[in-house]
Amino acid sequence: MKWSKEVENGITRRKFVKNTAIKGAAAFAIGTGGFALPASAGSNQSSPQISGKTIREAVRQTRVCRTADVVVVGGGPGGIGAALTAARSGADTVLIERYGHLGGMGTGGLVTIIPNLSDFSGKQQIAGISQEWVDRLERREAADYPKKEHWGSDDKKLVAYYEDRSFFNVREKTVIYSVHIDAEISKCILNDMVEEAGVKTYLHSWGTEPVMDGNTVKGVIFESKSGRQAVLARVVIDSTGDGDLLPYSGAAFDSDINPALRIANLSFSYWIANVDLKKYQDYRKAHARELADQMREIRRRGGNAGFLTSNLKDQDGLVWVFPRYANSSQVDVEELTRVEFTGRKEMLMSHDYYKKNIPGFEHSYIVLTNPQLGTRGSRRVVGEYALTEKDMNTNKPIEDTIAIFPDVDRGKDSLKYPVTYIPYRCMVPRKVNNLLVACRAFSSDEIANNFFNLIPHCIALGEAAGIAAAQSISSGVDLRKINIRALQTSLKKQGAILPA
Repeated sequence: MKWSKEVENGITRRKFVKNTAIKGAAAFAIGTGGFALPASAGSNQSSPQISGKTIREAVRQTRVCRTADVVVVGGGPGGIGAALTAARSGADTVLIERYGHLGGMGTGGLVTIIPNLSDFSGKQQIAGISQEWVDRLERREAADYPKKEHWGSDDKKLVAYYEDRSFFNVREKTVIYSVHIDAEISKCILNDMVEEAGVKTYLHSWGTEPVMDGNTVKGVIFESKSGRQAVLARVVIDSTGDGDLLPYSGAAFDSDINPALRIANLSFSYWIANVDLKKYQDYRKAHARELADQMREIRRRGGNAGFLTSNLKDQDGLVWVFPRYANSSQVDVEELTRVEFTGRKEMLMSHDYYKKNIPGFEHSYIVLTNPQLGTRGSRRVVGEYALTEKDMNTNKPIEDTIAIFPDVDRGKDSLKYPVTYIPYRCMVPRKVNNLLVACRAFSSDEIANNFFNLIPHCIALGEAAGIAAAQSISSGVDLRKINIRALQTSLKKQGAILPA
């Protein structure tokens, strides 16, 4: 296919709108009151049929509250990346988020770290919206990270200093670029970013299933206090983290995870405030063996031993505890409930022990628990390309690379293969049209997913998905056939780092 310079170099917003104007029969759908869409669900016009352990629900009409070019389901890292780049590329974009805030694990999950932004040499590999987020936080003194001139350093004193501040600052005795962030300020900043981009956002809205026409996705149904509604769109992006739309779209997915992997665990995070950290550090230095015994005792009792300090300005007495919990499924509501109950019981027991036995914690208190349970791994879509461990063991870029992920967590293997190239195709489901998956549910085996489903990685996937969706719409081509070179050009213009 011959591509014009306009497609190669991006188009203006005016041209985008002109090229994508809704025409013909579809135009009647637009209106202030929306319109009704037949859907398989309950009805208040007839009684449900109850038989044994199932209920057969009658057909009902679901109100279409809006039409759009792109609808993104999930306002976590992947959804933020997707919604912002789609809107900034000229697409009329809707973002649906089940909680009352944006940011997902980076805010509500209290995973207050944007890690692994550089490789061992100190070269930054993930930038774009991740860096924009950090820059905005820094203007409010709400971010902490190693000084840029120290990235890639193996100086023993620097390594010891940064390692003492945070586990995330050092890999293989080398300082890397990772950022501790303020969760509450981040929520405000992310709100500003989507508002500035013109994204129509629905908070407190749970995207429940795609609107399907055969194997083509036409929109999304969501539930909220306003009832059951739908948004119709030309492209839908699943950024739910768990691939919540996949079972209802007909897309194949995997969910097998080795219990030994990080992503097999849930997390119940919490913050403890008013800790006298100087007193604690003095105790740790003078009584290291005694402290180790105390930590073992907490673990013996089933509690949470260990924490990270906040490191942010004016948060000197704040520590972050993030225990892991094995589970049978991270999309099983009974398992999620069990971990919530278990997490709170262990939190109280652990904090009580700290207050009574660990110097510095005498006057501390629990200030916050995660509004969102920390989820790490569940469904992974079967895509046009699956990223595997084999792809991590090569230094050769993939032709449709849309992100470069620093590989810093595999010890000697990471030293040999310091980056991994991520292909666009790993977001495109097989046999389902108009759908992209931009979150940790991207097409991958459990090993690749275990290393590359962190916050900045999901943002990078979202950035590529949002631009790809906009380009697919503006050029009128299938998501599988978009011009990869044009996508890569647009990504670079929006700050992403790609192979030369």
